[in-house]
Amino acid sequence: MSEAQRVTVRRGRLPAVVKVVVIAVGAAVLSAGLLFSPARNVIGPDIVGEQEIVRIIGPTGQTTEVKAIIDSGAAASSMDTELARELGFDLENAPKVTVSSSLGKERRPQVQANLKLAGHDRVAKVNVNSRTGRDALVLIGRAELTDLQVRIGQQMLTTPDGKASPNSIGVLLTPAPSIGVESLLALLPLAVLLMVVLRVWIGLNTLGTFSPVLLALGYTQTGLAAGLATTFVMIVIGFAAQAVLHRTHLPRVARLAVLVGVVVLVLLALREMTAANGVSVLVGSSLPVVVTAVIIERLWEQWEADGLKDAAGSAALTIGAGIISALVMVTPMVRYLGETVPLSFAAACLIWSFVAGTYRGLRLTELLRFSSAARAQEAVR
Repeated sequence: MSEAQRVTVRRGRLPAVVKVVVIAVGAAVLSAGLLFSPARNVIGPDIVGEQEIVRIIGPTGQTTEVKAIIDSGAAASSMDTELARELGFDLENAPKVTVSSSLGKERRPQVQANLKLAGHDRVAKVNVNSRTGRDALVLIGRAELTDLQVRIGQQMLTTPDGKASPNSIGVLLTPAPSIGVESLLALLPLAVLLMVVLRVWIGLNTLGTFSPVLLALGYTQTGLAAGLATTFVMIVIGFAAQAVLHRTHLPRVARLAVLVGVVVLVLLALREMTAANGVSVLVGSSLPVVVTAVIIERLWEQWEADGLKDAAGSAALTIGAGIISALVMVTPMVRYLGETVPLSFAAACLIWSFVAGTYRGLRLTELLRFSSAARAQEAVR
């Protein structure tokens, strides 16, 4: 390193005392938000969101846990026909009731099911109809919401046993976990902070600086399984399209425009094909279309420059960083802070991102690479 480079590095460094003070300021901002914010009972034993996991027990003892829509505006609960059959309910001999809905009045079978929601056991009379294309296979009406408080705009706050909030993996594995908009805005600076740490401290190289963050936002809305499957399909088809576009010698803006159109077509096709399970409502609106097109183009460029192995590694690191960011964003304590003190939480993450970005030492990947080289040199000696 030349003397000029050393001077530049020294000028870019902050004194340790300043870093400690800035970190303390971030912690103080977050603590002040928690201490002085109005009391908001976001998560508790009698608190449920607009979407929760409910346990249903059939007449033969068969049990399943599914996502349910919590709707205090509906008088009674409802269950999908196929789900009811899987649980062993006799729909042919079940009594019929008249139900009024947005589709008008209709006669539906009614069954008696044992439900468990947020630690509360219920024996519910549930009407059965096809919920194909709906957001969830089960709807819980106000008859089963006695002693429960519904938090509007919040989802996945509890488990069927009601002992704790669902863990981050459980939330992401749920189809369309759907975090509220305000929560996502508050958690976005945290995901960005994570990317600063991964790139500046660890040395992770991804296809785009903040592409993993935008993928993470999509995964928190679609669920991890649907999000990963959609990402894989879009990359494969977009990659094939990029191979054709590369031969046309179009300008970059035109290639990106065509790739955006290809990605949109893929999303629309997936939306049509998955209409039967309710995921289609979110697939087309949650995954970042333009960012995916840019990722595809950069993946192609790296493949041409560095080979398939390096390109595949960068793609895996990008998706992996997106998964890690999504897991952090839906962690119960993180979600609690995002719901309770969103402004203070975002401000604290912004301050900590600044401090994290002042690091000028060797990255973890560089330390590992240099240490292996040093061991090899010592072995030669």
